[in-house]
Amino acid sequence: MRIPFRFITTVTAVLVVAQIAVADPLTLIIAKAVAVPDPASGQDMLSLKLTPDSGKAFATFTGANVGKIVELSIDGAIVTSPRVVEPILGGEIMISGAFKPGEAERVAERISAGGSRVEVDVKPE
Repeated sequence: MRIPFRFITTVTAVLVVAQIAVADPLTLIIAKAVAVPDPASGQDMLSLKLTPDSGKAFATFTGANVGKIVELSIDGAIVTSPRVVEPILGGEIMISGAFKPGEAERVAERISAGGSRVEVDVKPE
């Protein structure tokens, strides 16, 4: 009787890990997107203010992935791949250093118009 129980436990654990490994990216709903100057460099940054539900989902996502590298993509293009050092609880994402002059403003306008998909996912190891 122990062999089947161990087998079932092992198979269940493998399936749970496999489900986590192939989880879909988290799609974020953006309440407001604006280009703002980075006080340190003067370059444009992208400020993404999440809806309350997306802010909660993002907080849960970052809390579950502390220490891991995540990829934030806009329209399927990876914009940044930071390592999560602590849960991000404020419902706002600031992206800097990834944009050519004027690009952050164009991306913010596209997101604000509802024409862009913003997603985060754990980077495969």
